[in-house]
Amino acid sequence: MPSASQPGNQLRERATALRRLARVLEDADAVTLHRRATMDTWIGPTPQHCHDDLVAARALLLNTSAEVRKAAIRLDQRAQQLDAASARAAPVS
Repeated sequence: MPSASQPGNQLRERATALRRLARVLEDADAVTLHRRATMDTWIGPTPQHCHDDLVAARALLLNTSAEVRKAAIRLDQRAQQLDAASARAAPVS
């Protein structure tokens, strides 16, 4: 477990916040709208067009969530690098 004074802790906290955001995106009601939309729900030229728009919105949310998770992984990796560099630079007592 990293100590509170490690240089990468701020990056780890940001990575944790990004993972929370990804969960919020994945749990959004909009992700399942395409399953709940019926013929009475549609807006636009055709029900299929409405469904296609909902599926596209779902894909955008899930792709964004995946990108946010990738950013969190990169922050964690950078935190590890900072901690390792700090450990190497620390004077030996």
